[in-house]
Formats: sequence, structure tokens, C-alpha cells
Amino acid sequence: MTKKKQVEPHLHLLGGAVSGLAACVLLQPLDLVKTRLQQELHHRRTLISNAALTKLHDGTIFKDLTLWSTARDVIRKDSVWGLWRGTWPTVIRNVPGSALYFVTLDKMRHGLRSLRTREKGTMLNDSTVNLLSGGAARVAVGYILMPITVIKVRYESNFYNYTSIWQASRSILKEEGIGGLFRGFGATAMRDAPYAGLYVLFYENCKKILGGLTGGSASLMPVVHMSSGIVSGIAATVVTNPFDVVKTRMQLKPSDYSTMFQSARKIAREERAIGFFSGMLPRLLRKTVSSAITWTIYEEIVRWGSQRS
Repeated sequence: MTKKKQVEPHLHLLGGAVSGLAACVLLQPLDLVKTRLQQELHHRRTLISNAALTKLHDGTIFKDLTLWSTARDVIRKDSVWGLWRGTWPTVIRNVPGSALYFVTLDKMRHGLRSLRTREKGTMLNDSTVNLLSGGAARVAVGYILMPITVIKVRYESNFYNYTSIWQASRSILKEEGIGGLFRGFGATAMRDAPYAGLYVLFYENCKKILGGLTGGSASLMPVVHMSSGIVSGIAATVVTNPFDVVKTRMQLKPSDYSTMFQSARKIAREERAIGFFSGMLPRLLRKTVSSAITWTIYEEIVRWGSQRS
């Protein structure tokens, strides 16, 4: 937040909703390409492990598989608009999700700071407050929106031939029950909690440092917010990518990847450590740019609203 004073909740809702909408519409193609790239990498590694393509063990099997080649395949099969397949479930998830996240984050930070004021002996410094509130807020909101996340991943994937998000919803409920809509929540929570906690921690520290270097100039605050978002996004994404891989496998192939720990063991056994970083480039691009856009727009809306109130 730009100011220490308590900001009206509606500003957090508005800032979160607008920033979430902008980010998900602009970056949906990267989200889709990330999912397709992860599943194709997994498919080819499975073929190798089954000795079906032994003659290609020199690595040529992966040479044509890149972020750009995956995007070209999608455009060739589904036209350029195919890159925005799954946008509606993304909007339905991200707009209220982003709004709820920023409101929850603000309330948690305010609550922890109040606790620190009352309990002088606590270890709740600013860094701890940001780390705990960021992680807890993300997990809480993530659980509420998990069904939409599962439907979105299945709908984007070419493993399934869903023609609409409603068909995807009915199919999951019929074949897997209500539990199918929460498939992969454990891995999602283990990815999102450290990601969000580390992100808020890095972001606030970067913002403080850059704000000091710019002398707190109001005209440069958008640059400070954007730069802080990019640096924080890179650091947090690299650390949490393994959990994203596990989560995606569990949601795409629940019959092969039943639990978080079984999935992690299977990936480690069949693909070694490199398997946990498949699809990291598109995720790195998307998460970094998405977080930077989201936090910059959010901060500016909150700052604008605070100045008018």
C-alpha cells in the first residue's frame, strides 16, 4: 500500500478487480501456452521412459518444443483467437479473486500489525507480517476459487475435448464428484502460499528501496511499483515452479497423479529434477508481468482514491 493509514475496503476491491481484469485478459495467451507446453513436455518424456523413442535420446526430441513453437501450433490449429481459449473462466476467477485477495491481504496485515502493537514481545516485524499475510490471504482466496481453477485448466488443455466451461463443469462433477473440483489444492496451496508470501515480502522491500532512491516522487511511483513487481515476480516464481508442475499434472491427469507426494515422487523418478521446472519460462513471463501489472494498477487506484477521500 502507498500509505500507512487505513484505506477504505471498497478501494481495495476496486483496485483488485480492475487490475485482475487487465492482467488476465492481456496475459491469457501465456497461461494457455504454459499449460500446453507442460503437457507436451510430459508426453515426450513419457515416450522416452517407455523406450519408444530410444534413438532420440540425444535430445533432438525436445529441440522443436519451445514457447514460440507451442504458440504457433495453437494459432495454426485454432487461429490467433485460440490463444484466448479459457479467458472467461480466467476472468471469472481472477477478477473477484484479485479483489478478494487485496481486501483480505489488507485486513490480515492490519490485524497482525495491531497484534504487534498490543503484544510487544512478538516477532512480528514488517517482513514477517508481509510474509504471513501474503501467504495466508492467497491460500484462503485460492480455496474459495479452486473449482474455477480446475475447470479453467481442463478447458485450456487439449487432453479434453470440452466445448464449453459448462460442459467441463458437468463432466468433472459426473466423473469425479465434488472432490474433482478441488483436485490439486494441496499442491496449489504449497505453491501459492510461499509465492504470495515471498512476493509481498520482496515487493515491499523493493518498493521501500526504490522509493528512497527516487526521493518518494509521486510521478515516479508507477515506475517504482512496476520495477518492484518485476523483481519480486522473478524471485518468487523460480522458487515455487516445482509446485506449479505438480499441481498442473494432478489437475490434468488425476488417474496418474493422485496425491501431491505421489506426483512429486513420480516426476522425480521419471523426469529427474529438470521435470519440476518444465514450463517455467512461460510461467516466469506470465507471473512476473501479471504481478507487475496487477500491483501497479492496484497501487495507483488505491493512491488515487486515498487522495480524493
